[in-house]
Amino acid sequence: MDLINYLKNNLITDNTKDLTSSKIFLKTAQNAKYAKGIKNYITPKELLNKLNLKTKFIGITGTNGKTTTAFVLSFLLRKLGFSVATQGTEGFFVNGEKKEEKTLTTPPILTTIKRVFNYKPDFFVMEVSSHAIAQNRIEGIDFFAKAFTSFSQDHLDFHKTLNEYKKVKESFLQDEAIKVVAGNRKEEYVEIGGVDFRFNKKNLFVIEKPVVEDIPMAGDFNKMNFSLALKMASLLSKKEIDELKKFIPLFGGVSGRMEIVSKEPLVIVDFAHTPDGMERVLSSIEGEKIVVFGAGGERDRDKRKKMGEVAGKLADYIILTEDNPRCEDKKEICKEISKGIKKAPFEIVLDRKEAIKKGLLLAKRKKASLFVLGKGDEEAIEYCKEKRKFKDKEVIQCLREELGI
Repeated sequence: MDLINYLKNNLITDNTKDLTSSKIFLKTAQNAKYAKGIKNYITPKELLNKLNLKTKFIGITGTNGKTTTAFVLSFLLRKLGFSVATQGTEGFFVNGEKKEEKTLTTPPILTTIKRVFNYKPDFFVMEVSSHAIAQNRIEGIDFFAKAFTSFSQDHLDFHKTLNEYKKVKESFLQDEAIKVVAGNRKEEYVEIGGVDFRFNKKNLFVIEKPVVEDIPMAGDFNKMNFSLALKMASLLSKKEIDELKKFIPLFGGVSGRMEIVSKEPLVIVDFAHTPDGMERVLSSIEGEKIVVFGAGGERDRDKRKKMGEVAGKLADYIILTEDNPRCEDKKEICKEISKGIKKAPFEIVLDRKEAIKKGLLLAKRKKASLFVLGKGDEEAIEYCKEKRKFKDKEVIQCLREELGI
């Protein structure tokens, strides 16, 4: 069976509806229940073994920080002369060049295999979501190294309880791969975000405090993301961390992650959409703060009030607005968030553009910093039956021009 030609000619499929007599079926944990009676199949592990690829897989998981850590690590490896593919929330990149747009943070395994096969990089750095771990969308991959960035409440619409979410993340670091974790090492476990995790101790490296202070991105919390990337790059290249630090000032940042869109007034766009993520972002800047944010519809409802509590504690003024409401009522979502706001004044402006406009005008008048949170670099707002083009950064830039700010 010439699997290379099968892959080249798109004759391997993971969709039973696309299967013909000339194609081979890729039987996975996700589609196995639909594959009864199919005899001409191969598993992801078998396919990867047959292809005999030399690429080293690097998996990065965590509630917050996956994208930044993945991009910094990829940047460092490229600076050391390696070819690097990067897959995650922002899309698929090869040596820094975007090749494919955003899909799932961790796509189906056949997509990953095709990308590795087509480009054959030295390293394949991929964000690994908790959904992907639970659904085994990383099936068959023998990871060379893994990183764990952070842990806090998220995705309870899927995992149901924080303990189940924790178990899924914990399961990812039970092998003997190189493991770099941001946390506090205890005798029998690693404490991350106030939760105790037990990992395979072999090849386990715990970063308890930043190894770098001067970074080209806003937010003290990003120092840990950069530190994870530096430690991982050091282990992979056998270079000292101090030797790698010279590349840090050259890093250009990650679109939609603590991105400074304006300096006067200071306007920061970030993907923060969890209580912990918001706390990290809002704590990163001193002075008066205005925040514009909402919460996604048909997702973890339990975190909404907690997001309100964080904003009420750290912001001076809050504007609640839409954020991918999907098929939920965006006004009701904002009301749920508002239940957590105890002290700070707030208002609800359902139209996100109008909310940002109000925030800009207030920031200018009060000489305050404006945070626009939740969507980062996303390019549309998801409603019940459609997606409407909307990118926070572009809207802010247009509004500044319109308002003369």
